[in-house]
Amino acid sequence: MKILLTGGGTGGHLIPLLGVVSELKKICIEKKIEKPKLLLITPASNFNQSISEAGIQIKTIKAGKLRRYFSWENLKDIFKIPVGIVQSLYYVYKFKPDVVFSKGGFASVPPVIASWMLRVPIVTHESDIVPGLANRIIARFASKILISFSAAEKYFDKEKTVLTGNPIRGDIKDGSRENALEFFKLSSDLPTVLIFGGSQGAQKINELVLEILPELTRKCQIIHQCGDKNYEEIKNKISKLKLKYPERYRVYPFIKEEMKDAYALAEIVISRAGANSLAEIVALQKPNILIPLSTSANNHQPENAKFFAEKNTSLIVDETVDNSQDLADAILKLLSDKNLQTQMKQNLLEIASPQNASRKIADEIVSI
Repeated sequence: MKILLTGGGTGGHLIPLLGVVSELKKICIEKKIEKPKLLLITPASNFNQSISEAGIQIKTIKAGKLRRYFSWENLKDIFKIPVGIVQSLYYVYKFKPDVVFSKGGFASVPPVIASWMLRVPIVTHESDIVPGLANRIIARFASKILISFSAAEKYFDKEKTVLTGNPIRGDIKDGSRENALEFFKLSSDLPTVLIFGGSQGAQKINELVLEILPELTRKCQIIHQCGDKNYEEIKNKISKLKLKYPERYRVYPFIKEEMKDAYALAEIVISRAGANSLAEIVALQKPNILIPLSTSANNHQPENAKFFAEKNTSLIVDETVDNSQDLADAILKLLSDKNLQTQMKQNLLEIASPQNASRKIADEIVSI
């Protein structure tokens, strides 16, 4: 069985793909099917090592971003799309896949169009509540459309749409408070706040956190994933803050295997409103504060956050309106209000997506 994978070069697309690949391999063993041959077509990625370790061959292409607003970048990107389609036609024809699994995004458009031209069946997955332009285009070529939230169903052909939930890291529920305390060298007597902005970090969140860090570290301890490109700058700024309790702040460019332990230790989570972060928050029922990326494609993060706020599962900080003190107030309010935390957990449980989304998606791919 040959499976072609497509998706963007960020963790938001590639981490879920790895979860699905893991389940595909299990299914092949269970059903005594030949081990799948896997090819990923994507732009440049920071996750090539993880992809290769999973036994996935990689081919890179040009991919132009689809914007609904004026930008000079559109003039350059418009030429990347046909180039990407031609590149994809070559790779798809040479690989001869039995099925394509698209994780969506603009990077998936050229491989999907090329696969459709070569009559290869396509399965696509939409992570967000409101699909972006790229995924609406991809859905037209797909044999099956998989969604994370039932609220997304209205945007697609119902006969082709299946609710599967959003894949999460397979071990994310296996975290240990004890391991976290040892690894992060934190105290068991203080509440812990986990802050991250996705696999690449978030400059705005980092700025807000640094402004209120002296106040926060008087009341709690913090695990902060800041992103590779921001790490050295943040370390330099921290050294100038002269924190009274520096041992209560732990900053990392990227947290890998220990992320499950960080979740287990954290009383509350602060993150963007990307689909993968939300899926983990829901799966773990973590009280949370969302800071949606205001410039996200098709406004999908603010729309995700709005949905969660309406369900009373999250507090929202608007990065275009609120300041660092608003964030500090929200954190301290949530930390001190145990009733609010309990209510959030109950509400998160009520909107939980189907369990084991990676397995459900893998089953749909194999059935095609």
